[in-house]
Amino acid sequence: MKKMMVNCAVCDMRSVSEETLKSYEQIAVNAATVIVTPEKKDLINRYNVTMNAAEVIEVPASDNVRIISQNGSYELTADRAPAEEENAILFVNGVLNIAGDALEAAQKYCQIRVNGAVTMPKSISGKLHNLNVNGSVSTYPDGAIRLSRNAVIDKTFPLRVKENALYWAFRRLIFTDPALDTEKLRSRNVRFAAKTALIAESLAEAVTPMLSEDTDILIVPDGTQFFGFDAHMNKRYLKKFGTKAYINGDLTVEEDALDILPQIEYLYVNGDVKLPEALLDAFEDVDAHYHELVIQKKVGKIIEDHVRATVDKALLEKYEDGILVTDCATVHIAKDVSPELILERLTIADCAQVFCTEEQEAAVGAIAKDVASIGGRDDMAADGLHLNPGFKIINAAEYVM
Repeated sequence: MKKMMVNCAVCDMRSVSEETLKSYEQIAVNAATVIVTPEKKDLINRYNVTMNAAEVIEVPASDNVRIISQNGSYELTADRAPAEEENAILFVNGVLNIAGDALEAAQKYCQIRVNGAVTMPKSISGKLHNLNVNGSVSTYPDGAIRLSRNAVIDKTFPLRVKENALYWAFRRLIFTDPALDTEKLRSRNVRFAAKTALIAESLAEAVTPMLSEDTDILIVPDGTQFFGFDAHMNKRYLKKFGTKAYINGDLTVEEDALDILPQIEYLYVNGDVKLPEALLDAFEDVDAHYHELVIQKKVGKIIEDHVRATVDKALLEKYEDGILVTDCATVHIAKDVSPELILERLTIADCAQVFCTEEQEAAVGAIAKDVASIGGRDDMAADGLHLNPGFKIINAAEYVM
């Protein structure tokens, strides 16, 4: 008989049939949320169904229960309230923005479940007892005009500002454009609020009085550019990033950056710097700020930024200097890799989960850094992604079974 594995954010099993459950030898559901009715829960328990879920929600088996699932960014406004006769549950896998006029609409939902982040006016905070958040909650001043997460206030911004307005950014405000007309902002009594403000040195005196008192301020040298993503420093770095940069992410310094480092005037990395051991002396002379310096020994192969990375014996034996697996969602270590070979040639860093056998687990733990979970191998999770006619895999944001 066939096997099934479902990987999704929300799995709706309210309508699963006994015929479906009978047709599979084994079913594995990996989801943030599983929705069932009491009747379907009893039915599911009679079959070989494994649920790996953060939460299982039981809802009545009635026609007026409506499930609304949204992925990405969702704006909850006054006109998005459920109908009076509906028992509605809102799922958001991403960012939920609750507008200032949406309190009554939000309270009409039976439940609001968010896997990600929520932003709302301060006046709404504490009034939504139906809100469950797996992530962060941020409040902003009532009446504020919301900007993007990292809002760049450049020379075009004063052309469209509203008089006496308060502007709010979820993460940070960026004032680095030398052409910014701060006098026009001041004359219109514009104010700003955010967790952090990045201000060029020549603009600091004019901009600072416009900021809320609880905004953290970082003054950077004139000419500093902001980049909101992970970056690599190599021989092409200066063309894109220049000599002064603020990098909102991690920075990986590559071997061919030796001649670039002496030209760097200012470097702020809001994350970690991954540095080859051979460049340590040269990097120490750079005016750099960062969370952590991660020294990387010379390796024969780097595997990075994969959803799934697989390491087997043949791959490790091919590279005598070893393999570094980094920034991957899952790492699967083949059964033919001995613990001794793992210790000798493998390094794993900044990955969410490593699947391995019990025999490999101790060795993986010794060579892994910043890995959320190690072990947990089972035949379905480890081998199910191979093309097997007897194995069905479903990867989706939302799945109705």
